[in-house]
Amino acid sequence: MFLMMHMTMIHWIVAGIFLLLFLILTLLASREKNIKTMLTMIFGSFLMTVAAAVISLIVLDKYTKKAKILTYNTQQDLAHESVIVRGVLQNVGDYEIGYCTLEIRVSNRQQGGRASSYFTPTKSLDFMKDAGNRVNTVTEEKDVAENLAPGEKKNFYTSVRYPSYFEDPKYSLKLYCH
Repeated sequence: MFLMMHMTMIHWIVAGIFLLLFLILTLLASREKNIKTMLTMIFGSFLMTVAAAVISLIVLDKYTKKAKILTYNTQQDLAHESVIVRGVLQNVGDYEIGYCTLEIRVSNRQQGGRASSYFTPTKSLDFMKDAGNRVNTVTEEKDVAENLAPGEKKNFYTSVRYPSYFEDPKYSLKLYCH
């Protein structure tokens, strides 16, 4: 993920600042007379500056790459036991976005009350399975857009399969852009 992010000018400036910080710390460590201590100080400063740079770039990436889903609709494909999601997303930030990933979560909405406990439809071989170990949530991530310029809109289309025993699926979407 980190190597695939689209770097803006701000990203390069932050990376340059941390490189300069590492060079200053290395210069200060080189004044040490003991070689082992000097190498330990250089290695420690390298680890600290790399960790701080990675965290800073990831946080910066989160706040510079902004997109939102303008509209979407879901349609069940009962023949293939899947949900089809279509929609439009837009880059609402000031910087180009490298790619956007859509996380689609399909949950089995449990029906409560006495009416649902009288009859539960099952398939012929369901008695062999332990019904308590059924998955009630399916989550998939799909890449839906690449290279979005500021203000650009893009249509997306994807589908997610879910188990046949889902009675009333509920959908939730989250968009992650880098």
